Amino acid sequence: MAQIYFCDMTKFEHLYEDCLCFLPEKRKQKAEKYINKNDALLSATAGLMLRKVLGVDEDGKLKYNEHGKPFVEHGPCFSISHSRKYSVLTVSENEIGIDIEMHESAKEAVIKRCFAEEEQFFAKMSTENFLRIWTAKEAVLKLLGTGFSFSPKSFSVLPLDEEHEINGVKMRFFCETIGEAPFTAAYCGDENKFEIREFLPEDLLF
Repeated sequence: MAQIYFCDMTKFEHLYEDCLCFLPEKRKQKAEKYINKNDALLSATAGLMLRKVLGVDEDGKLKYNEHGKPFVEHGPCFSISHSRKYSVLTVSENEIGIDIEMHESAKEAVIKRCFAEEEQFFAKMSTENFLRIWTAKEAVLKLLGTGFSFSPKSFSVLPLDEEHEINGVKMRFFCETIGEAPFTAAYCGDENKFEIREFLPEDLLF
């Protein structure tokens, strides 16, 4: 069964310095580069989850492909994302991608630039529709490991409850919400259940 882990950043706000102490040096430096303290903490909690779940406790254990997709040699597939107050990590034996977003309204420029024609009408109907498509698009690009070098407008994720073949890869979508933040996981394989677990400070700081 695929796993989804998440952190609510607000529960770690008073522990920022402690979070940094448990991170590998490069992840620590990455977090400290953020001017916004919220973004720094999201990066730090993502690093703590990688340490807890995948054993990424030192520099060099985390590798990257030519498009920047992270992976662990000889380890399971995983994907990370964060937005505003939540950081998420999903882990699976099969290729997987995840995205989480918190926006108040649909972005017209994003819809025109990144959504296929059949998705645009659906996305404009509600913020929820927009976020479902956008998180699915991002999750697909993370699963494929291409980033935006593969145009998100070149494929459709609708309908979200059916299997899709995108860029030669068959995948499905798992849509849920953490707090007020919708997220979508794009995944390969036959599994259709995900275990969702929240990590609290006492789970990650030891």
